[in-house]
Amino acid sequence: MNNNLLKNAFYGIAALFLIITTSCDSDDDLPTGPSIIVNTFCYGLDSLNSTDVFDAFNREVLETSTTGVFNTRTFIVDENITLENGQLDGTGFLITLDLYGNRELEFQSGTYVIGDTEEVGDAVITYFTDYDASMRTNEGVEIVSGLVGVSPYRTGYAIEIDGIDANGDRFHGIYLGEITPLN
Repeated sequence: MNNNLLKNAFYGIAALFLIITTSCDSDDDLPTGPSIIVNTFCYGLDSLNSTDVFDAFNREVLETSTTGVFNTRTFIVDENITLENGQLDGTGFLITLDLYGNRELEFQSGTYVIGDTEEVGDAVITYFTDYDASMRTNEGVEIVSGLVGVSPYRTGYAIEIDGIDANGDRFHGIYLGEITPLN
């Protein structure tokens, strides 16, 4: 009887070993990619420059001159630009993002095409590396092609911009967080 018990235990352990070693492939051999970095935008020649962004603000949704097209204007900023009395204040990195949707609703989820038109599903983007809120003549770099993805994230939004700017350089980044309305 002891012999049968040892024999059954051996077969049981051998079967368990075979099941464990052959039933699943290890995750260790899966390819790894770069980690996703949020709240950082890369730009310029070969995307060598990068800036961390800390906040985002938006104006109220307005209907454009084209009936049925609504604009959500958003500002994504670094730590040097703040909100003072309902206005942006400071000097630093700033992105203006105009999203065009078909409803009077902020941040309609989906993918927008970057360009210079103002039709439903379009986005118009300019970035400023040295924006000064006290000046009216800030010059930025327009993003001329690419895509913008917008989706809800917790109580805020995820906004991913991947495009080519007017200099022919890539512009890419993800803003993840709350967006404060400007009054």
